[in-house]
Amino acid sequence: MSAAAQKFPCPGCGSPLEVRAAGRTQSVACGYCGAVADAQDPAHKLLSKYASAVRYEPLIPLGTRGVLRGEKWECIGYMRRAVRYYGVDYEWGEYLLHNPLKGFRWLVEADGHWTFYETLTEGPQGAPK
Repeated sequence: MSAAAQKFPCPGCGSPLEVRAAGRTQSVACGYCGAVADAQDPAHKLLSKYASAVRYEPLIPLGTRGVLRGEKWECIGYMRRAVRYYGVDYEWGEYLLHNPLKGFRWLVEADGHWTFYETLTEGPQGAPK
């Protein structure tokens, strides 16, 4: 579904990495060693190493294709996020979905609840600029 996926070895451990939206992806992280590689650099230079020992397995594996709201999507990215609010930690997972005709969308999971997001290119009418 994505235009020309690009594969290369991880600069940290040699495991296979795949850029599923070549030309539009800035970096890619290795699920084995946590290395972050520059997806724009032909040599795929190592940008950083993930320091945390915490590992999260996405509920939707990268590369999974499916239909959501009548449209075909491919899961091409995942990140784990968290915020502390009044001493309470809140965590959630964000999945980057891609459809070559529809573009990118976010599917967010928090405590078993799912939200589908579309990025707007302009603010709502009447919104202050």
